[in-house]
Amino acid sequence: MICSFVPRKYDYHPLSIPAPYNHSNVDSDEVLYYVDGDFMSRKSVVKGQITLHPGGIPHGPHPGTVEKSIGKEKTEELAVMIDPFRPLMLTEDALSIEDKNYHKSWQINIE
Repeated sequence: MICSFVPRKYDYHPLSIPAPYNHSNVDSDEVLYYVDGDFMSRKSVVKGQITLHPGGIPHGPHPGTVEKSIGKEKTEELAVMIDPFRPLMLTEDALSIEDKNYHKSWQINIE
């Protein structure tokens, strides 16, 4: 399955929560390619970044982004998401560009 994230208006109610909920894709892996824009549910996303969430691994918006999304009317993000029907096999090239700290991006930083 291929999903496109394009500039769009969010829900119309002023108290709606546009940020996606935490979830696990039990039937597929999830690959997101961030093309451009400001990604409401993620912090520190850079143009051209790719993320992989293997099937069954919980993921969702970064801490604080749900609250920050309340009252937002639209998004200007551009991304492509692929949910393959068969598990992905990582190549050596993919492993060589892995961000070893990506899993820590959901931690709340207490300073």
